[in-house]
Amino acid sequence: MRIVFQALILLLTCLSLTVTGQPRDSVEGIHYQPLGRPVPTETPEDVIEVRELFWYGCAECFTLEPISTDYRDGVRGDVRMLRTPVVWNEIMEMHARIYYTALVLNAEDQIHQAAFHALHEENNPLRTEREIQVFFSKNGIDEETFNETWHSDEVDTMVKRAALQTTDYAPNKLPAFIVNGRYRVEENAAVPDHIELNIAVNLVILRLRDERRSDF
Repeated sequence: MRIVFQALILLLTCLSLTVTGQPRDSVEGIHYQPLGRPVPTETPEDVIEVRELFWYGCAECFTLEPISTDYRDGVRGDVRMLRTPVVWNEIMEMHARIYYTALVLNAEDQIHQAAFHALHEENNPLRTEREIQVFFSKNGIDEETFNETWHSDEVDTMVKRAALQTTDYAPNKLPAFIVNGRYRVEENAAVPDHIELNIAVNLVILRLRDERRSDF
């Protein structure tokens, strides 16, 4: 499985380089959607924010995870990738709390990947606090540390903000990407798979770079 993902990452890298040198369709309203109103970003003004929207119960988010992590680790310069768990209901709020608890504990990647594997490969739904507590324990976080962080004001604030961001970004399906608080990119008939999703995001980044150059 890892070899397949590594090959796909290599293909995505080649395609990303290709789109910078060759014309390709990138049509607003088809390959990407403008948000109803721009949403403030968390990056400096000269840095393009790419924000992944996900849910641990989403099978497509699970298959995208190794790709998105490698993308995040590979971006440099004027691009930064962040993540936001989508909150549409109570179970998604619970899963958002998993992500932010891990983030506060500086265990984001370990827990993020393990949570996807728990739901999609280990048949562990992570639907109750006790199930999640045991899950964190298996991943090296002791019960006391988990409880303090899980119920902390910091995590509460992050989860509430994710719920508000879900409304602001208004994704129709997952996974989705928000580019610089202005455009939403999702898989659809014109963006049919993870490869095309990556290309569509990169093309929006190129558009934003072109806009910046035209301002000078």
